[in-house]
Amino acid sequence: MQVRRNVSLILLVGLLIVTGVVWSMGSQAEGLKDGVYFGQAQGFAGNVGVDVTISGGRIAKIEVRPHDETPFVAGPAIEKLVQTIVETQNTDTDIVTGATYTSKALIAAVKQAVRKAEGFKDGVYKGSAEGFGGTVTVEVTVAGGAIAKVAVLENNETPSIAENAIKQIPEAIVAQQSWEVDVVSGATYTSKAIMAAVETALSGE
Repeated sequence: MQVRRNVSLILLVGLLIVTGVVWSMGSQAEGLKDGVYFGQAQGFAGNVGVDVTISGGRIAKIEVRPHDETPFVAGPAIEKLVQTIVETQNTDTDIVTGATYTSKALIAAVKQAVRKAEGFKDGVYKGSAEGFGGTVTVEVTVAGGAIAKVAVLENNETPSIAENAIKQIPEAIVAQQSWEVDVVSGATYTSKAIMAAVETALSGE
């Protein structure tokens, strides 16, 4: 009888532990701000972009935008990862064997989108990225959980080419509350550098 009680107790404890782990995984992505958020990351053949729908504070849907990954390799991997992330509400999932680059890109893109849904912590942050003429450094001010100001502190870009981007890109980022905005025509490198620097600042990378 004592042995049976001990076995039953062990099984009960094991069940509680497993239940706790599953609950923890399922609740990891909860408490997010409802909306549709975009994220992208470099895959094997190019960028992999996703639109993540948050509803009721949870990941409700992940839509993958058209991409250049190898269909017969990437297709099954993307389908499996999307299903797993939505079911577990957990972006820390295993990559799919045989589709490492695509898996990592999809997971990174979803994480980027989810970071936006989490909102931003108030404070002043700095970030840098490489532009056409060298490093571009920005300072991002977050107030009330929103991007309040983006200032370009340092750059070695060509003034006559970069000045419009240096003015317009920060304004667009504040207006759209996203570092993914349209580049300024004629100043692509500078535009992308400012966006990347803001992403670095807000991501803490």
